[in-house]
Amino acid sequence: MRTSRGEVLRFKSPAEFFSENKNIAGFDNPGKSLYTTIRELVENSLDACESISVLPDIEISVQELDGTELNRVLGVVTHERLDSALFEGATKGGAKAKAAKEAKAAAALAGGEGGEGGEGEGGAKKGRGSKAAEALYYRVVVRDNGCGMKHEQIPEMLGRVLSGSKYGVRQTRGKFGLGAKMALIWSKQSTGMPVEVRSATGANKPVSACVLDIDIQKNEPRVKLHEQVDNVSGMRGSEISLLVGGAWYSYRSYIVRYLRQMAVITPYARFLLTFGTGKDKSTLALEYARRSEEMPKPPSTIRHHP
Repeated sequence: MRTSRGEVLRFKSPAEFFSENKNIAGFDNPGKSLYTTIRELVENSLDACESISVLPDIEISVQELDGTELNRVLGVVTHERLDSALFEGATKGGAKAKAAKEAKAAAALAGGEGGEGGEGEGGAKKGRGSKAAEALYYRVVVRDNGCGMKHEQIPEMLGRVLSGSKYGVRQTRGKFGLGAKMALIWSKQSTGMPVEVRSATGANKPVSACVLDIDIQKNEPRVKLHEQVDNVSGMRGSEISLLVGGAWYSYRSYIVRYLRQMAVITPYARFLLTFGTGKDKSTLALEYARRSEEMPKPPSTIRHHP
């Protein structure tokens, strides 16, 4: 639609608006986006457990992926270099130039240019810090023993922004239908991978397996797999898996602090956090055990004060 001044009137879907303004939902940078993804999924799991008065048992798994593993997940085929001899020659030439540059810098430092030397030392420290702050990719999996999701509602609950089941419920953690959808939008923008969901409403009910994406322009779910399978393991609850960009080493303390605070205010819940890399060079296993068997009573409507 074109106005009288020649301006084009355009309409945006809620998904398109929030994808362009991710900072509103706490997705400012890769590190905070990873933290917010974990937080939103954990709070959804707590609500799912409390809705049926079941003691929450929540497991969070974060797996770091290197370049080779990410290419394998994305289906990217890598080939060997055909010009390996030429490449090795160029590498050796670059190494010689780098060695000459380092020798020149060392000679300048020996000659008394302390200011440049201090700056170089600070740059080295900054380089080591930037390696820890480098944005990588992570497989985030959150499992719970809550009420699960109905088979026919899974695409709408996860693939449409501003759709939720808590609009009429007061005193709940989430009410806008935005958190988990923003995690899916971040996964789409950072890796292009869909969300994988496994959910069952009961131990004797079938497991719903769903793989879906979101159409940002239309704000509609794009379902790639939606089927029911036999519940062999007796699962009840939901398992959501996302492949997102992040910076674990920069926001690890924030994630641990968040789980510690959640363990304080929800002593009836159990949290288990595990972190690992592709080669298992560094792993983390952190568990906050359940300290109470008593859950709070669900909120009820009270009359107005006379």
